Amino acid sequence: MKRILRKVASIFVATAMVAALGVSAMAAELPEEGVTGDKNPATALETTLVIQKDLKVYNPSADEVYGPGVSYTYTIGAGSAEKEITDADGVKALTKAGVGTPTITGAVAYPNNEKVDAAPAGASNLKPITISFDGVTFPGAGVYRYVVTETCSNKAAVGVVGDNATETVRYLDVYVRDPKDGETAGYKIYGYVLFAVDDDIDGSTAASNNLDDVVKTQGFVDTTTGSGSGAATLKADAYYTYNLEVKKTLVNDAANNDHGFPFTLTFTKPDGVTGNFNLISSDGDPLAMDASITTTIANGNSVTYTGIPCGTTVGISEKNDIDAKIYYVTTSGAETDLSNVMLEPQDNTDPVTVTTTKGAAGEDKTVEFTNEYVLISPTGVALAILPFVILFTFGVGFLVAGTAKRKEDEA
Repeated sequence: MKRILRKVASIFVATAMVAALGVSAMAAELPEEGVTGDKNPATALETTLVIQKDLKVYNPSADEVYGPGVSYTYTIGAGSAEKEITDADGVKALTKAGVGTPTITGAVAYPNNEKVDAAPAGASNLKPITISFDGVTFPGAGVYRYVVTETCSNKAAVGVVGDNATETVRYLDVYVRDPKDGETAGYKIYGYVLFAVDDDIDGSTAASNNLDDVVKTQGFVDTTTGSGSGAATLKADAYYTYNLEVKKTLVNDAANNDHGFPFTLTFTKPDGVTGNFNLISSDGDPLAMDASITTTIANGNSVTYTGIPCGTTVGISEKNDIDAKIYYVTTSGAETDLSNVMLEPQDNTDPVTVTTTKGAAGEDKTVEFTNEYVLISPTGVALAILPFVILFTFGVGFLVAGTAKRKEDEA
C-alpha cells in the first residue's frame, strides 16, 4: 500500500507540473489497483470518475460476433456510514454516507446489430461508466461512501451469464479534504477507491489481506486480488456463442454439380431465452436468427453461420427439387445422422440437429449432407421382349417335335 501511495503521489506531482503549464487535466480513471489519490496531493482530483463495464464474449474460432442485445442501467446513492477505514500508517476514520446527487452514465448497451470482440477464452468488451460529482457540495472533510448499482432487465432473455451476488453492486469511497491555499473555496476530492464488498477497510501492513477480501476493482469487470487460498475473484458477465457449417456433396450426378439444393435451418432457443439475435453468414451479413432460414448449397460448397447463442438447437433439412431423380442421403456431424435415406423428388429429409450447452463455451459444428444418385437396372426391357421370347420358345418346341416325328416316320 505504501508503494502504491508513493507511485500515486508521483503521478500527482507530475499532474501539478502539467497544470502549471496551462494544460487541462483529464478526468481521473481508476488504475489497475483500483485506487487514485494521496493523503497530501499537490492538486485536487477531477470531479469526474470513469469506471468500466465489461462483457466477455466467447466463440470457438471467430474474432467477432454480433452482440446479444443486452443493456444495463446504473444508479448511485448514499452508502454505509460508520465503516472503519484504516490507512497504511494505521490512521483510522469512519465513513460518512454519501451526500448530494452525483450523476452517472444512464445506460451501457451491447446491441444485437453491433459487432463485439470474441475469442475461445473470452474477449473483453469494455465500455465506460462516468460518475460526476460536479454538483455535489461536501459538508466537511472525510471519506464518503456511495453505492453504485447495476440493473439489467434482459440478461437472462439474451443468454448472458452473470457470476454471483456481487456482480451488480460496487461501493465507492470518495476521499475529501480541506481546500489549500490558492484553491477555490469548498472541500476537495483527493481520492477514489472502488470495492465489491461493503465492509471495514484495513489497509495497514499487518492486515493487508483485508484488501483482498473486499476486492478493489476498476468496475464491473474481471478482478482477482490476492493469491492462494486468500484470493478473491470477480467475473464479468459472459456471452457464449458457437458456429455451424453445412456442407454438400453429390455422388454419381455430374449433370447437377452446379445445382443449389434447398436447405432449411430451424432455430430453437434455449429455455428462458427470447431475445432477437443476428448471425454472421457466409452468404449474407447480418442475418436475423429467425425461427427458420432457407439457403441453397451446391456440390462441394458450404455455408457458415457464426455467432449462434450456445444452447440453441439447430435443425437442418434438405429438399430434393429435381423431378427426375431419387437420391439416397447420408449425413455426418449431427447428434442423430441420416443413413442412406431415400429422398424422392419434391420431398424433404427429416431434420438432423446440432446443439451446445446453454451458458458454457461451445465448439464449432460441421454437418455434411451427401446425396448419391444410384443407377437403376433396366428391368423394363425383359418385360418388353417377353411375348417374343414366349413365341420363340413355342416355335423351337414345335420344330423339335416335328423333327422327331419325321425321323420316327422314316424309321
